[in-house]
Amino acid sequence: METNQLTFEHICFKYKGNDNQLFTDLDVTMETGQVVGILGASGSGKTTLTEILLGQLKPTCQQFRILENGKPVTAGSHSWSYVPQQNLLREYLKVSETFDFYADHHLKGSGKLTKKHRIAGIMDDLGLTEFANKKISELSGGQKRRVSIGIELLSPSPYFILDEPSSGLDALSDRNLLRTLKILAKSANKSIVVITHNTENLAIFDKIIFLSKGRPTFAGTYEELLLEYKTSDPYMIRKYMDMNIADVYQELNASTRIYKI
Repeated sequence: METNQLTFEHICFKYKGNDNQLFTDLDVTMETGQVVGILGASGSGKTTLTEILLGQLKPTCQQFRILENGKPVTAGSHSWSYVPQQNLLREYLKVSETFDFYADHHLKGSGKLTKKHRIAGIMDDLGLTEFANKKISELSGGQKRRVSIGIELLSPSPYFILDEPSSGLDALSDRNLLRTLKILAKSANKSIVVITHNTENLAIFDKIIFLSKGRPTFAGTYEELLLEYKTSDPYMIRKYMDMNIADVYQELNASTRIYKI
C-alpha cells in the first residue's frame, strides 16, 4: 500500500493587531497509516493550527512551505476530510440514507456497486451496520459521532482531521473510538489528525504534539513522552502539557532531590 506524507514546514502566525506570534517555526508531518494527536487546553492554539492545516488561514512566515511526498506543493492542492466538533448531520435522515447522500458527493464517478461496498465496509468498521435503518435523531451522541466520521471516510482524500472526538463521549466510548480510528488509519491508508484536550489515551497516537499559548511544548512519540515526562499519569501530563520541557525537567529534579540535614 502506497504511503503518502504531508509536511507543513516553518509554521508561524500572527493575528492583525496582536504582537504575539504563534507557532514560531513549527513543523508538522502527517503520514498515511498513522494517527497524530494535537493536544492543548482552551486557548492553546489548536483551532488556529487546524485552520492553517485546512488552508483557511495563511501563515505569516515567508519560509512557510508545504511538502507532499517530499515535493513542494501550493496551499489547497491537497484535499482534507474534516469532522468538526459540532454535529452537522440531518436528524430526519436514516443512517443508510446519510451514507448514500455523502457517497454520491465523495465518490462521484464510482458505480453503485462500488459505493455500496465502500459504505458497507465503513459502517461495519465503525459498528454502525445494526443502526442502518435508524434515524439520526434516534442515535446516541457516540453513534452520531461515528456517523460523522464514517461519511468523511468515504472521501478518497488520504488526509483526515477530527476535532474533539471525545466531545459528548464517556471515557470508554472515547477510547474505543480512537482505537477504531487507529485501525482505520492503516486499513484505509489514511493520515488521521485528532485535535483534542484529552490526555487519557495518548498511547493510541503514533505522534503527539502539545501546544500551550501558541507554542509547542512537546513533539514526539508516546515512548519519547514517557522518557521526558517520566510519568504516564494523565493528570500529571495535563499539568506538564502547559509547561516548557525545561520547566518540566526543573520540577522533576526538584521533586526527586534529596536534602541532607
